[in-house]
Amino acid sequence: MGELEQAVEALYCTGHWLLSCARYRDAAEVFRVMAKAKPNDERGWLGLGQAHEGAEHSLIAKEMYLTGMTLARGGRCAIALARITRTLGNDDHAEYAIDFADALAIETDDVGLAQLVAYERHA
Repeated sequence: MGELEQAVEALYCTGHWLLSCARYRDAAEVFRVMAKAKPNDERGWLGLGQAHEGAEHSLIAKEMYLTGMTLARGGRCAIALARITRTLGNDDHAEYAIDFADALAIETDDVGLAQLVAYERHA
């Protein structure tokens, strides 16, 4: 594992620890650094969205999930986008995000993502 990968893993662990302590602003800073360092790693965008959701910044969280979905081709970001979009009252956009995640699960043969898609379709 190279230095960048080690740094990204350390940021990821730190960010989640901060989320677990409800330190959303600090977690957002950590995940922001992670997303800048490795923008194609959806975990940074997902964590950044979770931090903003925790701080009750739903529209910013939505944008972070959308960025992770498009920039990192993140299926889990798409699922998070669908959930928050439903919360914000836009079921059509939620269905688009679920369809994106479904296509990605099939393309990558990601069983875990496929299970999330099936769950969200029935939510």
